[in-house]
Amino acid sequence: MSEKRCRKLVSTVEQAIDNIKRFACELSGSQVIESRLGYVQSWYAISLASGGWIFAPSKFVGYLENTAEKYLTYTSPPFEYDGRETERALGDWFETVDPETRLGRELHLALEAFLAKLGKQPNSRARINLPKSELPSEPLSGQIMEFRYQKRISMDPSICGGRPCIKGSRMRVSDLLQMMADGATREEICEDFPYIEPEDITAALLFAARASEHRVIRAA
Repeated sequence: MSEKRCRKLVSTVEQAIDNIKRFACELSGSQVIESRLGYVQSWYAISLASGGWIFAPSKFVGYLENTAEKYLTYTSPPFEYDGRETERALGDWFETVDPETRLGRELHLALEAFLAKLGKQPNSRARINLPKSELPSEPLSGQIMEFRYQKRISMDPSICGGRPCIKGSRMRVSDLLQMMADGATREEICEDFPYIEPEDITAALLFAARASEHRVIRAA
């Protein structure tokens, strides 16, 4: 049997989601995989119950029970995975998020922060796909999500010169964004600053996404 025939595509969305979760574990310590992430054009993401997102490449997500060893073997000649094959397989359950929407900007900021920790930047053609079940079911959904988090941001003239901060603290939105750009994870930030919750970081990302439509967030 040929090597190509041995590579089985996922057949359910649950199998694809399991691969996304597995990628975070398989990535740990693999410098070879890390070195390739800046070239990935198609990313798949799921949200975490604790807040935030995790990502995995199409060629990892689309093949059944994938591992780091399989991924490295089959993304190298002569057994290269076929991205067109995985995109077709995943297209039934996932949809590309418009990068110009607030959700799209939040996702791209999160992807940038994830890759920055590995010393990489997203490919200029990078697109992010979510399970259709995680996409807003109607336009109002984004407004509801924004309202849910906007109460965590304050702009009090007596605190940090009125710059956007996490409510009840002097932690500026720009500080959180810089920490994530420097590679800090949500868990590390919350551990270093116990008064910051994962939802505060989500609020900061949403605020930044909205602010990017109109102006630059003042940091100083």
